[in-house]
Amino acid sequence: MRYLDPVALAKLRSLRLSPRRMTAEGHLPGRHRSSARGISHEFAQHRAYVPGDEIKAIDWKVFARQERFYVRQYQSENILTGMVLLDASGSMAYAAGGRPAKWENACRLAMAVSFLVLAEGDSVGLATFDARPREFVPPRASFGQLEVLDSALDRCRPEGETDLAAALEAAAARIRRRSLVVLISDLLGDCEAMLKVIKALQARRHELMVLQVLDPAERDFGFEGPTVFRGLEDRRELFCDASSLQEAYREAFSRQQRLYEAGFHGADISFLSFFSDRPWEDDLARLLGRGAP
Repeated sequence: MRYLDPVALAKLRSLRLSPRRMTAEGHLPGRHRSSARGISHEFAQHRAYVPGDEIKAIDWKVFARQERFYVRQYQSENILTGMVLLDASGSMAYAAGGRPAKWENACRLAMAVSFLVLAEGDSVGLATFDARPREFVPPRASFGQLEVLDSALDRCRPEGETDLAAALEAAAARIRRRSLVVLISDLLGDCEAMLKVIKALQARRHELMVLQVLDPAERDFGFEGPTVFRGLEDRRELFCDASSLQEAYREAFSRQQRLYEAGFHGADISFLSFFSDRPWEDDLARLLGRGAP
């Protein structure tokens, strides 16, 4: 596989992706508690007997004490659905200083998250988007899904403009059931609109993780003197004295990051920025609570 080599796999085997609050809503045996009631080994509650209930479900010890029929209910365990939403807009192609493009790191993160979901016995799918939804791979609970996802990512190229909030909302509309939704994007755009869409997804009872992928140059803005900037999405050019913009740019970037951090953490949404001058595996381990800061 292009985006998940044996070295990365070896590092991932020590990690575990465990949603904090979510219960799964599925119909196949799995490792997550469902909000539905079913037959398993873990008792959930009693309820009054109604005609049609199986006789074997009656708790006769409760009947002996109360002389009323009650049945025992158990937590059912079902497969969790994971959906990776991957930003494939033109800005994801950016790279500087000989570092890999953001898109390369984003694809590796998408594959790593998919592996961790599958390793829990769950299903995972993929949706890419720019200004509109693009590739869609339905969720499957098989390690063969990794080859399918890798091929889909290999076919995809970051290009085009995007209204990130609108594109994310359209991509998320294809998720029909409650899921673990992992957004991978540079989050360059309208911060407030983006937070609104993310929180709307959370209101639909999805569990959210947001992985922001950036190049250090987008944070540090180390450009100096007369510079031509060319847009990766609209191909427009801007000629300016970069030195005069450094302070304002850095402050604007820092302000946007503070808004994202406050918004996501305040809503109990897992969030971390991945910069392409650091090993993505180390940062993912840190996010999942297994790595050094």
